[in-house]
Amino acid sequence: MPKKITSAELASLNPTDFTLEEVLDIIGQLIDLASDEGNRAFLDKAFLLSESIDVDRLNNPQQMHYHYFLANAWAAKRHFNRFETEASWDYDQEELTKELYHLRKCISIPGFKNTMKEFQCQVYTNLGNHFSHVGRFVEAQEYWNIALKVIPDFPMALGNLGHGLHGYAGCLYDDSHRNIFMYHSHKSLKSALIWKDHIYPAAYNSFLRPYQLIRIHWPTEYLDKEHSFDYDLGTDKRLANYRKWCIDKTLYINPLNDLAPYNIACQDILHLPSMTVAPDDPPKYHSLFNQIKQEYGTARFLFYEGTQLPAQSYGDEDILLVDTLEYAEYSHNLEKVKIAYRLVYSLFDKIAYLLNFYLGIGIERNRTSFRGLWHEPQKGKPLRTVFHKNKNLALRGLYWLSKDLFDKEDAHQAVIEPEARELAEIRNHIEHKSFKVVENGGSGADESDDMTYSIGRGELERKTLKQMKLIRSAIIYTSLAIHHEEQTKEPKLTIPFTLPNMRFEDKI
Repeated sequence: MPKKITSAELASLNPTDFTLEEVLDIIGQLIDLASDEGNRAFLDKAFLLSESIDVDRLNNPQQMHYHYFLANAWAAKRHFNRFETEASWDYDQEELTKELYHLRKCISIPGFKNTMKEFQCQVYTNLGNHFSHVGRFVEAQEYWNIALKVIPDFPMALGNLGHGLHGYAGCLYDDSHRNIFMYHSHKSLKSALIWKDHIYPAAYNSFLRPYQLIRIHWPTEYLDKEHSFDYDLGTDKRLANYRKWCIDKTLYINPLNDLAPYNIACQDILHLPSMTVAPDDPPKYHSLFNQIKQEYGTARFLFYEGTQLPAQSYGDEDILLVDTLEYAEYSHNLEKVKIAYRLVYSLFDKIAYLLNFYLGIGIERNRTSFRGLWHEPQKGKPLRTVFHKNKNLALRGLYWLSKDLFDKEDAHQAVIEPEARELAEIRNHIEHKSFKVVENGGSGADESDDMTYSIGRGELERKTLKQMKLIRSAIIYTSLAIHHEEQTKEPKLTIPFTLPNMRFEDKI
């Protein structure tokens, strides 16, 4: 490895004088120097050196570090270009797009989970930081917690988790939920601050500020006490098992479910917030949100039944099928998984439909789609005016989440989620075409059958769960985005009207 680079040596660096391994190390050093000294020249040199590398010549560990360093480079470039400026709220940012691409590329390389634990934690922590920054603070929790499963006391993951929970809490409108979030934020920040000698000073200060604010505004006897968030899951064993499964999979529409698998979170409690509407306006937004929640809950239960209950059903007894000798699976429970997949995928457009009316965007009701919500239908597809400089973090989170979906009708097809096109293709085949689940298969077009999409049972279940978690996040962002919009409205004289919760007995 080359020795540490000094500022004076920067101009004379020539990549041909070093091995590939050494060039990679130099790129990492240059990025650190750029950040430490606030000098763009180091960053420009890092990008220049990265262009000289033939990525195909790198082995897997080298490719991981190459993408990790480039992700850091784009993060540094964003800091130089946008830090503490109005431009930091731009929805479309090349720096954020490239940073996320390289981080995801890094963890997708075979062998990533066998690399040094510290390196894994750095990448997962940075992914959590990225998601939190763009407003996808629900999903950010997953990456920080993955890092903490690898190394339970990794300081940067602890600190960023605490910082992220503090920001998440600021978006909530339920005081009791906010209090619990602040308790957990304080706990993580306190654990991180112990490791002062292992944290960059700037990061340490960014963790210290929210920690001090929490200590000022919340009673110390509440913060320093150990709390139990237990809850009786009920005497019905079947219901209790279902509730426990939902909690463990983080599938309740309840922010508390993002903190830990607490029993207290076993209810889809999040509704739309208090809203100001015209006196003669029906509760149309709440009605559609009810529909979204019920369809999500139904998809979740079907997925549970299809994956957790006994494989065979008496409903299949009289369905006579021929054995095509290809190990294809057919069953009542498998159809439940496929129905759940279709239901979940359809909910994204329903969210777009709700936001189209609520924000007054004006898209024709039969042309509303989640991917098409954000851009004008004209050449170049510019961002709609309503989203320009909009400092609604949850709304920005929905925008960035939309980038993980593929829409062939949308000119903005450069999705960031590597699986997006495949996930859309699965939905299309389940809905309209030939779709086959095989015992131990991978996924993709069937080599022996050009009209069929083939996938293994385990892979289908994994992708269905992934989509279920994605739409859960989108539902939470929608509620919190509307709360933010309501808070920014000009105060008006209003007449309070409360919509009661629907009783279970009244559901038919």
